Parts: sequence; structure tokens; C-alpha cells
Amino acid sequence: MDRLGRWHDTSSRLLFIVAGLALCAATGLYLFEVAARYLFDAPTTWSGEAVQYSLAILIFGALPEVTRRSAHVAIDIVPSSLPKRLSGRLERFNCMMGAGACMVAAAIAGNEALRQFDRGLLTNAAHPIPRWWITAMIALGLASAALHLLRQGAGRR
Repeated sequence: MDRLGRWHDTSSRLLFIVAGLALCAATGLYLFEVAARYLFDAPTTWSGEAVQYSLAILIFGALPEVTRRSAHVAIDIVPSSLPKRLSGRLERFNCMMGAGACMVAAAIAGNEALRQFDRGLLTNAAHPIPRWWITAMIALGLASAALHLLRQGAGRR
């Protein structure tokens, strides 16, 4: 089980690197679009779309690592006011509830990605790409976050 946990942690770190690259790409493309539009009066038709796709990769690529590190925003007024034993139980309960929500969302996104793949659906854009690429990334990020939450709820980080 430890080997699977280490593999999962490593895959989350790799997705985080992909998210960082997506952030660099989105920033670079946005700057390129501003320069093309205002300096050269030659706006592009594709850079805005590429930035949107990069943002989806950024968010759902970073989600597993943020979850692994417990680096998400947490309002801990109630847990911090409880005795340690109850606080621990509440944390495990919250992890399991979060895992369940992420699993349901991952299943919905995964099924949608398969449907999009089967139908060959493309994005509604000037330069369309297959929709399933983006939806599959969403499903992957949510599923990986769910697994991290399950591990945290079971007491394994």
C-alpha cells in the first residue's frame, strides 16, 4: 500500500508541474495576445482559446497536489474549538465527505469525457479541439484529489 501511496504522491507532483507549465503558457499567451493586439494591431483568434484550455489544466492539474499538502483554504473555527479527539473525528468525517463529493464529480466528468470521445465532440471555438481532452483532465484531477482525501481520512498522508 505504501508503494501505491508513493506512486500517487509522485503523480500528483507531476500534475502540479504540468499545472505550472500551463500557468506559464497562459501567461505567455496572454502577453503575446496583448502585444499582438495593441502593438501590432493584429489580434489572434486562437490565443484566448488556448489560455482558457490552459486554465482548466492549471486548476485541475494543481488540485491533487494542493489536496495532498492540505494547502486549500480551510475555515477551522469549529475544529480548533473542539477537543483534540473530536477535532480528529471531524477532520476524518470532512475528508470522507470531500472524497465522496470529488468521486461523484470525477465520475460525472469521466462519463462525460467518454461520451464526448464517442461522439467526437469539439469545443465551440474558432479553432476547435476535442472536448474530451479538457473533460478528462477535470476527471483526473478530481479523482486524484478524492484519493488523497480518502488517504487523509484513513490517517495516511
